[in-house]
Amino acid sequence: MTEGGYLADTPGFNQPSLLKVTTRSLPFAFPEIRKMLEENEPARCSFKNCQHLGEPGCLVRGDWERYPYYLQLFDEIKSREEFQLRTVGTKREADMRIKAGYKGTVQVEPRLQQKKHRRQSRKSANQSVLDDLDDDDL
Repeated sequence: MTEGGYLADTPGFNQPSLLKVTTRSLPFAFPEIRKMLEENEPARCSFKNCQHLGEPGCLVRGDWERYPYYLQLFDEIKSREEFQLRTVGTKREADMRIKAGYKGTVQVEPRLQQKKHRRQSRKSANQSVLDDLDDDDL
């Protein structure tokens, strides 16, 4: 490729996973955005948390070839993050497990059921028998 990049030709690989990409890290995945920001240095976008969606004072213009793709990915990631926040807010804490991932990414996973299929240990069985005997002595 003339402008750099990677080519992935892997069997079974048909779509990249965006689970580790956040709305804050997505702009850094696009070399076009990085190039526009570097060209305008030392100037920066007006807002520290600029998402490059046409905000006032944004240095990244929407006139590059993959901008519609950037918007689509941004919407997908934003809806996933909002869903995860809603899920955490509506579920009991015991049902959900929060995992910190790459670059501070927060992922929510369902907590697995406790291992109820295990049999009672001999130690706890003996203790329960002894407890029953003590109760009978009273």
